[in-house]
Amino acid sequence: MKRLLLYIFLLINLISFGLTIGIYHNPPKIIDKETGIFPELIDYILTQNNVKHNYEMDTFSNLLKKLNNGEIDAIACIAYSAERAKHFYFNKESFISDWAVVYTNHNSNIHNMFDLKNKKIGVLKGDIFYEDKEKGLKELLKNFDIDVSYVEFNTYEDIFKALSKSQIDAGVVNRAFGLTNAEKYNLSPTDIIFFPVKVMIAFRKDYPEKEYIANLIDTELKKLKEDTDSKYYEVINKYLYVQDEPVVPRWLKIFILFSMLIIVFLIINHLVLLKLVERRTMLLRKLNLELQKKNEELQSLNEEISSQNEELEELYLHNEKLQNSLKLIIKAISDLGREEYTSEDNYLKELFKILDFVFPGIVHGRILKIENDEEKTIFEKGLQINNINKNEVYSLDIPINLNINLSYIITLYFKKDEINTESLDELIESFKILATTFFKIKNEADIEERFREDIIKSLISFLELHDEYTKNHSKNVAELSKKIAEKMGFGKPFIKKIYWAGLLHDIGKLLIPIEILNKKSRLTEEEYEYIKKHPEYGYNALIKSESLSEIAIAIRHHHERWDGKGYPDGLKGEAIPIMSQIISVADAWDAMRSRRSYRNPIDAEIAIKEIEENAGKQFSPEIVKVFIQLWKEGEI
Repeated sequence: MKRLLLYIFLLINLISFGLTIGIYHNPPKIIDKETGIFPELIDYILTQNNVKHNYEMDTFSNLLKKLNNGEIDAIACIAYSAERAKHFYFNKESFISDWAVVYTNHNSNIHNMFDLKNKKIGVLKGDIFYEDKEKGLKELLKNFDIDVSYVEFNTYEDIFKALSKSQIDAGVVNRAFGLTNAEKYNLSPTDIIFFPVKVMIAFRKDYPEKEYIANLIDTELKKLKEDTDSKYYEVINKYLYVQDEPVVPRWLKIFILFSMLIIVFLIINHLVLLKLVERRTMLLRKLNLELQKKNEELQSLNEEISSQNEELEELYLHNEKLQNSLKLIIKAISDLGREEYTSEDNYLKELFKILDFVFPGIVHGRILKIENDEEKTIFEKGLQINNINKNEVYSLDIPINLNINLSYIITLYFKKDEINTESLDELIESFKILATTFFKIKNEADIEERFREDIIKSLISFLELHDEYTKNHSKNVAELSKKIAEKMGFGKPFIKKIYWAGLLHDIGKLLIPIEILNKKSRLTEEEYEYIKKHPEYGYNALIKSESLSEIAIAIRHHHERWDGKGYPDGLKGEAIPIMSQIISVADAWDAMRSRRSYRNPIDAEIAIKEIEENAGKQFSPEIVKVFIQLWKEGEI
């Protein structure tokens, strides 16, 4: 009995010890002593297990000193590294994963790592992303001989404040802080992303209860992560996955407003016509009643009824024409983005068809194009100008000015007795707005497309500088993938995407150390495993862009094998995306046909035989069949 009481006494003492945890301002992970991912999860776990604890809030660099001096027992929200593990005791189950992102102002010209040269960069004192001796920014830029000036701050928030005031050129923060705070300071992420880490709790090594509390936290975290309805996911969703309302572009708002005005106008016009028809019908009923009372006026009333019927017929035809006009206008609006209308000439010709249908009495029409002071008629319809009596027609010029070097003039000739000039001006103005809207949308789309292409080409050039064996390889893979896709009968959008996917398929190698990529001797198993990460690195870099998501997926799986023995996900057969299947064959062919430091290019016949023998093993049998056909036709 005494022994049992002794055990109970010892157990009570064990779970009632004090624990001082250092925390620092790092939203959304830590906002204050009560709010943030770490305070709420730690409170939940330790309180559930009757562990008394308190928080001490300070800067991150001061907390590191206090932990080393034994002034506190632990630090929450600290990234694990082998170097730190020499000095502190870490729990094993991570709270979240994170990585470093470089942020700049919107108007900055910093896009890649080399753009940081001679710039002032804000960093957090004691931050692993800054000071780590293997993967930190300081060591990373030193390896590339990129000279920069570092400005140390006590919090990530201080970095963003200084960056928003242009006191520094760029700032290094963790991904979670950047995602939830960049918009507040009007800042943008760059493509410079590095050093993925696991974020945990670190204890001083001489703290007596470190193993007990660490095991307790690990056990509870694993349980919480297994239950999607647990406190863990409630807190994570609360701070990391709040979706902002989508921002509608201004041009789209104007476009939608203009479209709605046209539709409302036509609907009102339609309702007025229906009301007029209703009134005419009531008048006819009244006339029929009068016919019964006044037989002597039968002839005159019959003539009047005939006249009313003719008017109703005209109203019906006019109403039907308005409905068809509405259909044509809606079609013209929906066609703004169609590929066949991407030239100004073609779209104006289509809009002329609407003018010809909507406006009665057009006897002649012409579209004149003025480019660099040279005039050219691109469309003409109707009677010859020489056969038109100028006294019987009304002429109208519709100018459409796009820029200083390009404009159009649409000239219309109407029969004077069939046109209402007062309503004509309003309709013509609406037509000009519709045409101008198309040109603005097209111009913005062209600029965006050229900008995206320039970025991709710049990335490939940067990769070629980073990896001496990549020279022309990406371009060759892109061209060959395009040929295979064309041979298989895919459409233009797919062919365009697979071309860019081929160009970018090795972009993840930018995150592989250059000494491994360009190593002259055989790679070690560890080095080879490092290089195998490049499809995931490329995928992670591109997947955040909606327009590049399909390309990102193709890049992730271009080293999968048909038999399921590839990487990174071990996909098998048709589960591998078709783009990845095509790039896999093109990549293997160009690799065999290219010179390497350890071998000469492989003969074409031997390389073809290697491709054939691996059909159904490494490669898709269908893709290999198309590839062999291209080879026999001399296309490769």
